[in-house]
Amino acid sequence: MLRHILGKPKEGGGRPRPDREISDSERQMMEKCRRAVSRLEELKINFLALDFDLTTIDVHTGGKWEGTTDELVSHIRPIFARLILDTHAAGIAIAIVTFSPQTRRITEVLERAFPEFGGSIPIRGRDRSWTYEGQGSKEGKQHHMASAAEELMGSRPGLRITKDSTLLIDDDANNVRIALHDHVRAVWLNPNRHHRVLDDIGRMS
Repeated sequence: MLRHILGKPKEGGGRPRPDREISDSERQMMEKCRRAVSRLEELKINFLALDFDLTTIDVHTGGKWEGTTDELVSHIRPIFARLILDTHAAGIAIAIVTFSPQTRRITEVLERAFPEFGGSIPIRGRDRSWTYEGQGSKEGKQHHMASAAEELMGSRPGLRITKDSTLLIDDDANNVRIALHDHVRAVWLNPNRHHRVLDDIGRMS
């Protein structure tokens, strides 16, 4: 399924030949993702929190997706398909933080798109399956991130997630503003110019 998202090999049989089968735009996107993840490592960011609708995917489901899981997988933005792969490979924890109640469907999407690890990505949405009892902010996506961080630290001994080691990417400027006000790094994704998010990560300090 990821091959469909990231680009199919040419027809004709045989094993795909990497470099010769990848377009210049795909190669540029892959390099930008690599540099973005390197920047996260330089900044000691160990937790990437991603919004789902209009961020990880290019549509807004309104929490009422009625199509198939495969159809929804096809809406994953290629830059996020690659960014999630590269982030995971770098050992950076990932979570989906969303206002959608369809967390089960999102889990299915992640499992289909990233079969090796998608099922282990925590999802925090409006499904009443979790609570956050901490003293931190409950505005925007703050308690979503805090709850997911608690789960990740509980399952990965030695992992210590802090506000300073967290990055939120969201198309909702209000969620980004709340995160920044709460001293959490955050990058706004413009749905109409989503590729710029990788440049914005590279410019973080």
